[in-house]
Amino acid sequence: MVRLLHDVGKPDFSITPNGASSCVVVFHEVWGLVPHTQDVCKRIGKLGFAAMAPNLYRGHDQTLTSDNIQGAMEGVWELTLEERRNKAKVAQVLAKKGVDQKIREVASVLYDPKFRDSLLKRAVASVEEASSRFERVSTLGFCLGGGLSMKTATKSRRLTSAVAFYGEPPASEDAKRIAVPVLAIYAAKDEIINQKVPGFVGAMLDSGKDLTLKTYPKTMHGFFNNTRKNVYDRPAAHESWELTRWFLERTLG
Repeated sequence: MVRLLHDVGKPDFSITPNGASSCVVVFHEVWGLVPHTQDVCKRIGKLGFAAMAPNLYRGHDQTLTSDNIQGAMEGVWELTLEERRNKAKVAQVLAKKGVDQKIREVASVLYDPKFRDSLLKRAVASVEEASSRFERVSTLGFCLGGGLSMKTATKSRRLTSAVAFYGEPPASEDAKRIAVPVLAIYAAKDEIINQKVPGFVGAMLDSGKDLTLKTYPKTMHGFFNNTRKNVYDRPAAHESWELTRWFLERTLG
């Protein structure tokens, strides 16, 4: 059964196969709740698991469109993740480049630390909702959603496991609070994200956590998304989905 959960802005998306006792909460990429995310949910449904994809941008749908986000990201591409969270720095860089005011407004929302905190709260709330209906719950996220998948695992005690595709890892001290198996998948050509991976891996191993990690050679950030032809890598996407299927079946049963 497919459901669209209507609220202000773009609706959430969910699919529940008959008899499903486990659920995967899918956190979308930075582009928002696009059709590709719904396709991922349908693939999860074919595995026999329910899938829920919350619209994390609800209330900002008119501002945070894919085209606007693309413009904002291009404007700050050379900045580190920490620099992007500095509103003054972002505004300075975009103004220097002569970026359109609308795109500057998008960036001021997208990279606002308070907005990012609100995304995490929505992600945790989605897990809580799923756990009230299903016996076991995993998270699966891509890009921005990949970071939320792992960070949710540091906050929620309702999770059974977590999967993240090229997501920013949580800080080492936060990673030590993760109590569930984690599958972390990365692209080889993703320097901004990958520079934080060694510290995360070290913290997980030092704490005796259950971590499966795979980096796909010659791939770029976003390689799983077949709607983004400039980064999509078919062999890596296929193999990483098989790894995800194995992990979900292992942890969700």
